[in-house]
Amino acid sequence: MKKLLLATSIMLGVSAPVAAVDLEYKGFYQRLNLIEENKLDKITMAFYLVDSYKRSRCVLSDAKMLNKNGQHDDIAIADDGQLLVPLSQSYYDNFAVLRVEQQDAGQNCILQMQMQVKDKQQKAFSFSELALITWQMQELVDEFGGLLSFMMPNVQGLHIDMKKADSLKYIDSSLRDALNCDGSVCKLLIDMDDKRDENAIEFSTPPVVVAPWVEE
Repeated sequence: MKKLLLATSIMLGVSAPVAAVDLEYKGFYQRLNLIEENKLDKITMAFYLVDSYKRSRCVLSDAKMLNKNGQHDDIAIADDGQLLVPLSQSYYDNFAVLRVEQQDAGQNCILQMQMQVKDKQQKAFSFSELALITWQMQELVDEFGGLLSFMMPNVQGLHIDMKKADSLKYIDSSLRDALNCDGSVCKLLIDMDDKRDENAIEFSTPPVVVAPWVEE
């Protein structure tokens, strides 16, 4: 089983490294729109640039959305490097391009798209929330598959990256056997039929990311 990461290469040219990459907005829109259309309100698709060799996140200095008429809008970059790309019909209709500037022109960056819990400040989860989050992640995985959804992997539970290994503050006794941690990284098997409203798991600080845990 592994963490679900969807990645696509960016063409950077063959003669020399460049300090900026241009990405068509269409791909961002299609993924964000699937979430909106299916009312998957607990999850989102997060976008990062990562070094294709080291797999570490690229350090970014600026991001702008460019329209075909030359207008541009600033796109925020979170502290962890996430590109906070909005869902916008206008950007889609105007064939907008996201231009991202790197601090290190020598890095060969690729776009990494990661499905994750939308609320990055949430510290406590009930059984019903865990079930809903996992169900919504499976729905989005199946949507990505389209007519071949039967070939898509099954979301078994949640992959939880914590800031520190001791960030886990509380877990219900019924979930202890379903939790497997290695340092600050945990995998939690989820029963999507468990709709109890009781508190299931809580962290002293919000997890860095809560993503799908899927079958190999």
